[in-house]
Amino acid sequence: MNKILKSLAVTAMAVLTMSFQTMAQTVQDGLKNLEAERYNAAETIFKQLASSAPTAENYYNLGYFYLNLQDDQFDLVKATDAFTKGAATNEKKPDPLNRVGLATVKLLSGDRVGAKADFDLIKKDTKNKNADVLFRIGEAYALNAKINDPAEAVLNIQAALDLQKVKNNPDFYIAMAKAYLIKNDGGAAMTALENAANMGQKLAVIKTLMGKVWYQGKQYQKAQGFINEAITADPTYSPGYFLLSNLFTTFGKYKQAAENAKLGLDNSEATPAAKLRYIKLATASKDYDGALNVLNQIFDAEKDPIKFRLKGYIQTEKGECAEGVKNITQFLTQAAKERHLASDWGMLGRAYACIKDDANKKLNDSLAIINMDIAVEKGDSTFDYNGAIINTYKVAKNWPKVAERYEKNIATSKKPADATVYYNLADSYMRARNFVKADTVYSKAIELYKDIWMFPHIQKARAKQYALGTTVDSTFLAAALYERYINVSTDAMKADVKNAKYFSEAYGYLGYKALLVEKNPAKASEFMNFALKYDPTNTKATQVLQSISGTTPPAGTTTPPNNATPNGGTSGGTQPKN
Repeated sequence: MNKILKSLAVTAMAVLTMSFQTMAQTVQDGLKNLEAERYNAAETIFKQLASSAPTAENYYNLGYFYLNLQDDQFDLVKATDAFTKGAATNEKKPDPLNRVGLATVKLLSGDRVGAKADFDLIKKDTKNKNADVLFRIGEAYALNAKINDPAEAVLNIQAALDLQKVKNNPDFYIAMAKAYLIKNDGGAAMTALENAANMGQKLAVIKTLMGKVWYQGKQYQKAQGFINEAITADPTYSPGYFLLSNLFTTFGKYKQAAENAKLGLDNSEATPAAKLRYIKLATASKDYDGALNVLNQIFDAEKDPIKFRLKGYIQTEKGECAEGVKNITQFLTQAAKERHLASDWGMLGRAYACIKDDANKKLNDSLAIINMDIAVEKGDSTFDYNGAIINTYKVAKNWPKVAERYEKNIATSKKPADATVYYNLADSYMRARNFVKADTVYSKAIELYKDIWMFPHIQKARAKQYALGTTVDSTFLAAALYERYINVSTDAMKADVKNAKYFSEAYGYLGYKALLVEKNPAKASEFMNFALKYDPTNTKATQVLQSISGTTPPAGTTTPPNNATPNGGTSGGTQPKN
C-alpha cells in the first residue's frame, strides 16, 4: 500500500513539475513575443495563462501586456481589469505587483500625484525590501515616451538592484537604459546595456537598444554593427530589421532600407498595425510600389485615417498627384488636429504643384504655394519647399515673385546667403527688368564669388546699361566692370570657348569708349580686333573697324555688342559650388 501511495506521489510531483515547467516556458514565450512585437501571439499566451491558472502572476503579466502595446499605445481598461483581478487573488493582502500595475495605470492616465502616492504606499507596505516591486515601479516611470519621469525610474531601479545579492536579471538594466535614453544620456544607457549584455540573455533586445543609442547619437556605423549583432542573436527579431531599415534610409541606401523593412514585416505577425509600420518604412525608403501593395491589402479594413496620409504621400511621389491631393485632404479632414504634421501641408502643396491640368494650372500653383508655405511656417525641414516654390514661379515666368521669394529666404534664413543665392536673386531681378535692383545685387554676388566666377561682372555691366533705358550711355559707366572682367580672368577662362562671346562683348564695349570718348582710333581698333578674335561674328566690331579705316565713325550707340539681352541666365560657365 505504501509503495502504491509513494508511486502515486512521485507521479503527481512529476506531473506538477512538468506543468510548472511548461507554464514557466509559456510565460517566457509570451514575454519573448511581446519583446519581438508579436502582440497577437503574446496576448493569446497571457490570456490563456490567466484563464487556465488565475494567479496573481498571470494576471500581472496580462495587465503588463496591455501597458506595452505597439507604438507606445496602451489599453488602460483591459490593464485595469487584469490588475484588479490579480490584486484580488489574496483578499487579506492584495498582491503588491498588481497594485503597482494599478498605480501605473493611474500614472499613464495622467494622475502623476495619485500614482506617486500609491507607489510610495506600496513601497512602505513591502518595507522597501521587495526588489521586484521597486523594479516595476521604476520601470513604470520609463514605460512611455510621453508620460514618464526618468529620474524616478533610475532611483527605484537602482534601489531594486541594491537589494539583489546576485544580479542576474537583465530586465533591470534594460529598463534603466530606457530611462537614460529618455534623458538623452547615451553614455549611461550604454553602461546599463553592457551590464545587461554580460548576463548573456536577451541579446537581440539588448543589442538593438545599443544600436538605437548609437543611432540617436548619429554614430551610424557603430549603430549598424550592434543591430547586425542583434539579428545574428535572433534572426526572427523584427525590431532589429525595422531599426536597420531606418538606418539605411538615413544613409540614403533605399534598396537596403526597403529590404530590411520587408524582413521586419516577414518576421512580425503581419497584423494591420505591423503592416502600417512596414508601409511607413517602405515609403521612407522610396519603395513606393511595395508600400502601396501592402497598403491596398489593408486599406478597406483599416479604420485609422493615417491610411489616407500614407496613400496620398505615395501617390504624390509616384506622380499620381490629383489622387494624392484627394487622399491627403481626406486625412486632414478626418484625423484629429493634433495628429496633423507640418509635412502633411508640404506634401499637399507638392501634390497640387505636380497636377497636370493646364486649364487649372494657375489655381493649382497658387494652392501649392499656400500649402508649402504652411509647411515652412510649421517648421518642416524634410523637403526644400522654398526651392519648389521658386521653381513654380520660374515655370510660370513670374520673375518678380521669384525675386520676392529669394529676398524672403535671405531675410529669414539662419545661415548667411552664399554667392549663388545672391546671383540667382540678381538674375531674377534682371529677368523681371528691374535693372537697378539687379545691378545692386550683382555687386554682392561679385563680392562673394571672389573672382572665382567672373560672369557676374558681365551681367552687372549689362544691368547698368539696361537701367538707362533710352538714355545714351555717354559716360560708358560699365567700362570698369568690363576692364576687370578682362584683366582678372585667368588664361584658362580666356581659353574657354564658352566665354568667348563675353570677352568679345567686353572688348567691343571698351572699343566704343576708346573711339567715342577718348577719341583714340588706334586703341579702338586694337579692342575691336580683340573682339573679333573672340567672336568673328561680332558684326558691330567689324562695322567699327570699317568706319575707322573709312571716312566716318559709327553713330554713337553703346548698346552692348552681341548676345546681350536683358534675360538674365547662367551663361558664362557653370556657377562654382559654394
